[in-house]
Amino acid sequence: MATGTGRPWWAPPFPSPPPSFTADPPEEFLCPISGSLMADPVVVPPGQTFERACIQACAALAFSPPAVAADLAAPVSSSTPLVLVPNVALRTAILNWCDRLGLPHPAPLSPGTAHDIVRRLMPPQREDQSSKSQRPQVASSVRVRRQSVDGFVPEPSPNQRGDALEEEIMAVLGAEGATPAEQASAMASLRQATRENKEVRRQLCTPRLLAALRPMLLSADAGVQVNAAAAVVNLSLEPENKVRIVRSGAVSPLVDVLRGGHPEARDHAAGAMYSLAVEDENRAAIGVLGAIPPLLELFAGAAGAAGYRARREAGMALYHVSLSGMNRSKIARAPGAVRTLLAAAEARDRSNEADAAALRRLAVMILANLAGCPDGRAALMDGGAVAAVVRLMLNGSAAPGSAEEEYCISTLYGMSRGSMRFRGLARAAGVEAALQPVAEGDGGVGRDMARRTLRTMRGEDDDAPVTATGLLGRQWDDGSVVSEGLVSIRRPPHRSNYAGPSGSNTTQF
Repeated sequence: MATGTGRPWWAPPFPSPPPSFTADPPEEFLCPISGSLMADPVVVPPGQTFERACIQACAALAFSPPAVAADLAAPVSSSTPLVLVPNVALRTAILNWCDRLGLPHPAPLSPGTAHDIVRRLMPPQREDQSSKSQRPQVASSVRVRRQSVDGFVPEPSPNQRGDALEEEIMAVLGAEGATPAEQASAMASLRQATRENKEVRRQLCTPRLLAALRPMLLSADAGVQVNAAAAVVNLSLEPENKVRIVRSGAVSPLVDVLRGGHPEARDHAAGAMYSLAVEDENRAAIGVLGAIPPLLELFAGAAGAAGYRARREAGMALYHVSLSGMNRSKIARAPGAVRTLLAAAEARDRSNEADAAALRRLAVMILANLAGCPDGRAALMDGGAVAAVVRLMLNGSAAPGSAEEEYCISTLYGMSRGSMRFRGLARAAGVEAALQPVAEGDGGVGRDMARRTLRTMRGEDDDAPVTATGLLGRQWDDGSVVSEGLVSIRRPPHRSNYAGPSGSNTTQF
């Protein structure tokens, strides 16, 4: 919450200067073009710093004042975009100077004001030429947006924006001795740019930028780490970027963030894992690189408004990762995995039942996947999953005809395959009471699974795979078959409303 004085509400008041005080800012704090205190200083080749609006006005008017060493006389073109690098260190120094003296922070110049300042510096003939010929030339050569009543500034294409921003960010990250504040500003710029435009996301997902992101994810500075993790989420929204990000080596630092990063960065890392795991090709690598234990830990985390979203992202990541056969065994062997999943499947939260229900559904979806491999079946039965799933069906948590009921039936069916041990556990848990109504109901994959599971519990020989008319079966790890019709139910659709305008699988940050 702002206070109207340029400081946050929680900060102590600025000290008041003595009545006789006159503030003369250091010369380097003043823009050479406007002569005023800079609010948004940027560096242009060959290294001079100006107020952003002023140098943009010079470029738009194709005019180079005496103070500007760079040649801006030629109009900005698509082949030579104007590269502006934020001078974060100078801006911080200016703000600190204002705070120390109790002065308000400088406000950025409006484009109209900047154009007026530059025109006053132009010779009369140049100003006339600018008003008569320069504007139509800019308007006809590039797409423009009107910034003020008396000036146009070229609007760069997404490719130009991506190229220019990549250069700006790499200039900061590649600089020797870059401060955490400068790195945080560069990451914030990347986060903002990748949030807004899918073409920019595609343009910026380059090997060079991805390599520069990895150490930012491991930064001890919370601002750097949080913005870097959010930028990875945004970049991963585009399908063609997902494999590229994993191949760049980003998974290992994301795992480190999940294990011990800043809480907000950890939440973004879970979202990135979910987004990357949607791609089949990435799942094995995510499991091999150690993402499963920290994802389970986050999925088991404390509830609450912020916690639920992070837990949901972790659960979606685990679900997609568990679609890979080799990862099912990894999840099953992870300490406390079954206990975590069963606790989430049975959890209730009267204050936030909608979010608790979403976590319950994710938990039973993952349980159903684990039941598709021998290690998963053994871990589930060791952890009391037979009795827990029966409770879900009998107490109404998995309502008749619901998707949750289908997942529960699938889990019981999976545990029943090739296991003599299941029979005793099923009888003790009351599986018959849970499955008999389904077995006697209308036709469908769920009914067929219920019947097969009951026959196994009774010791009746039944090796026939579960199939449904017109549906092809899908083979599980042990050779048993689950109908693809049920498998398709288990796969959650991409949440277009949750994803934002790109229609991708996770939230833009």
